[in-house]
Amino acid sequence: MPERVSLPLSAFPRKFRLAINRLETPRRGRRRYSEASVKTTVQGFGQYLRAVQKAGLPLELSAEGLGIFIDNLDARDLKSSTKLNYMTCVQAMAKELKYPTERRRLILEDCEIYREAMMREVPQKVRKLAAHPINLQDIAQRAVRWRQEARKTNSPNRRRTYFQRSAVLALLSLVPLRISDVNAIFVGEHLKRLDDGWSLTISSGKTGYRHNGTLHHSLTPYLDDLLLYGDGGSVLLRYAQRMGTPLFATETNEHLSSRTLAISFKVATGGHHSPHIVRTLVHDELARYGAYGAMLAQILCGQTSPETAKSYEIHAERHRVEQAQERLSQIQKNILSDNSRGTHAP
Repeated sequence: MPERVSLPLSAFPRKFRLAINRLETPRRGRRRYSEASVKTTVQGFGQYLRAVQKAGLPLELSAEGLGIFIDNLDARDLKSSTKLNYMTCVQAMAKELKYPTERRRLILEDCEIYREAMMREVPQKVRKLAAHPINLQDIAQRAVRWRQEARKTNSPNRRRTYFQRSAVLALLSLVPLRISDVNAIFVGEHLKRLDDGWSLTISSGKTGYRHNGTLHHSLTPYLDDLLLYGDGGSVLLRYAQRMGTPLFATETNEHLSSRTLAISFKVATGGHHSPHIVRTLVHDELARYGAYGAMLAQILCGQTSPETAKSYEIHAERHRVEQAQERLSQIQKNILSDNSRGTHAP
């Protein structure tokens, strides 16, 4: 049985459990942490407590304990972004417990070291993107292709799977939601069918960012497919029957798992990319518009953390470089072509 690397919340000393409760239900006027953020904080700070416990130290926040934890992180095969995430959890707890400012500053310095290392690393998704290029237009085109496959198949199960696959591709090509948020959409609650299309109102489970507005008309047939699955009949009648059920559901209107949707997306994109790639592609697509494009990309992706958005923006520079290289190549080609014509002129 693998050794536990994180203490469970039930094993936290009382003052740390109370701090977690305050993150879950903050006082009026204070920031409310999302359920996912609280869960991450518990898991990350639990790793600190486990490292301290293994070293035989009291389960307290201390300079010695932080040194032990950093050594523990550095000894493990973890990405710098993961190490940063765990240190950020410790920082959140230190802040909640009003840990002395000068000592919190040391934690922030350690966070900054991992952040700088993270910025120098090329994420795996970026390496995959270089090896297997794809853009938002490709994802939209694959949505069209899988919709055509759904219409041609005679198997009810495959037809349902293919319609769901085409719909998730089409939706994510225009609305870069996290896959967990996509899986949380309920018909009639978050997604409403109007006479002329669909509207979406949902808050991100991770950041609390609220996606709200009428969806582009090109998505209408794909979302209608999730009501009719190729059968004839009235979309609005089927919509009334599906009220209160998950948008992506089984035949009995039970939730599909986020994993099932993610695997479907990966299969549809050639087995190379997870749904998270669309957020990178949004930043790539808007990189040509400079700072304004970066701001729009951050809004579309619901990224409330400037640090998170900055990491996307740094890798969007790759897209700018590729475009510049293409332009230089074309200029060089034109110059060589002109010179060649000049050389052979009578």
